[in-house]
Amino acid sequence: MRVISAWRATYVPALAVRAGDSVTPGRMDDDYPGWQWVTNASGLGGWIPASLLEGGRVASDFDTAELTVHPGMIVTSLKTRAGWHWCRDRTGNEGWLPASHLAPT
Repeated sequence: MRVISAWRATYVPALAVRAGDSVTPGRMDDDYPGWQWVTNASGLGGWIPASLLEGGRVASDFDTAELTVHPGMIVTSLKTRAGWHWCRDRTGNEGWLPASHLAPT
């Protein structure tokens, strides 16, 4: 996919959770429906798909890392969730990008 709008990783460090981890659910994202803010026991927060929450537990592994990109870059979309793509750039870096910032090549 071709990057059509710049994106900078927002939350560093990113939150990585494992299936069964306890988290404190927070607000739903107004800009990106289907995503919910969660905080882990050490206070680190991140956005995860609300569908992965079962009460205060995470149903499957999830990494909230985002990818910093600029227009014209080519990335490979490896999976999608709720309007976002998990992408890999040509140097091997991986992270989430909003679909609105990508176009087919």
